[in-house]
Amino acid sequence: MNRIIVAEYPKSGGTWFVSLLGDALSLDKRDIYVQDGYDAFAVNKHPWYVGAASLNISENCVIKSHEKPGSSLHPQGSKVIHLVRDGRDVVVSKYFFERDFCVKNGIYTKFDVPFEDYVVNVASEWKKYVLEWLETDARLVRYEELLANPAETLSNTLDKLNMVVEKEIIERAIRANSKERLRSALDKTFAYNTFVRKGISGDWINHFSVSNRRAFHEVAGDVLIRLGYETNANSK
Repeated sequence: MNRIIVAEYPKSGGTWFVSLLGDALSLDKRDIYVQDGYDAFAVNKHPWYVGAASLNISENCVIKSHEKPGSSLHPQGSKVIHLVRDGRDVVVSKYFFERDFCVKNGIYTKFDVPFEDYVVNVASEWKKYVLEWLETDARLVRYEELLANPAETLSNTLDKLNMVVEKEIIERAIRANSKERLRSALDKTFAYNTFVRKGISGDWINHFSVSNRRAFHEVAGDVLIRLGYETNANSK
């Protein structure tokens, strides 16, 4: 049995990373919340589930999860990776995801949370989630490193999992999961597909006002510093 869990706070790049790992290792790709009977969207058209006999967690798979450590949903004996992303970019990505994707696909009836409030709320949730996982022995992977150098980051991650994969297989997995290909595959799943938005690093600068920056720092600046996203408390 070979199961790998990628634990992430939502919108930290989990779908992409699970796709990369799954293809590099020739393992099924699964979402921790999807199981037989799931009907929130056309899951049978989702690239992870096309042709699958069952939607349940399989014996050999890579699993995307937003669960915290110790969750009963996590299969025992799984290897765990904690994927982390700059919380400010998470705020922006998650805000547009909920405002546009969730509303236009009928997941939400409406979304009218002021951005100022959203920044504070997500900063608090992100901080708590990240800190809980940092207290475990889960292997830490930064989204920004994966974005800047996917081949090296993927190879290093696999090495730490004691899994040897040839360089050309890793490169093939990266090509198969480019942003354009992933977006195209998800177009078949969602009527309105912005699930894969920009996926870049540092987009928060284009959306945060001075007061937004200050508010995020007051809530979660210590975690930004701990993770190396900022060097001191005055970087706001």
